[in-house]
Amino acid sequence: MTVQEQIIDFSAGDLSSDAQRAMYEYWIEARGRASLPPKTALDPVEFPRDALPLLAVVEPVGDDDFRVRITGTGIRAATGRDLTGTKVSQIEGAHNARERMIKCLENVSAYFVKGSADWAQKPNKYFTALVLPFGTTQHVERILLVFNFSHHAPAAGTQRSGASRLDRS
Repeated sequence: MTVQEQIIDFSAGDLSSDAQRAMYEYWIEARGRASLPPKTALDPVEFPRDALPLLAVVEPVGDDDFRVRITGTGIRAATGRDLTGTKVSQIEGAHNARERMIKCLENVSAYFVKGSADWAQKPNKYFTALVLPFGTTQHVERILLVFNFSHHAPAAGTQRSGASRLDRS
């Protein structure tokens, strides 16, 4: 059974790695007073260095799908997969992720997710991911994800308002 928890109302202290916290701070600074930063703020030269191997960038394609544009080397090492160029709908075990990204487009908001990484080719993998949209309030152009992987399930968080749990078998 796949258990994943999506947290919409979170702070930097809720994140599970220094890379996620650094990228979240970058995202907040890059957006300024806007709801989200523009796509032009997606500049790897400016990104926190320790986040680079754990980044993935996805692009909306069509109404209900996304293409993975970049997969960091740390993600490939942890999962045994290079998903660059793959549509999220074609990744076995990523149905929940696709549903959450659709909601990210609709709500134009960041979120934090944790749970089992059934989409990884390596057994007993768990993950957390910080999910950050880039674009305008009318059009999210890219979604950046910062992962953290473990062989142990992430600690259960306090269920805050705005949090939702997705249970799938």
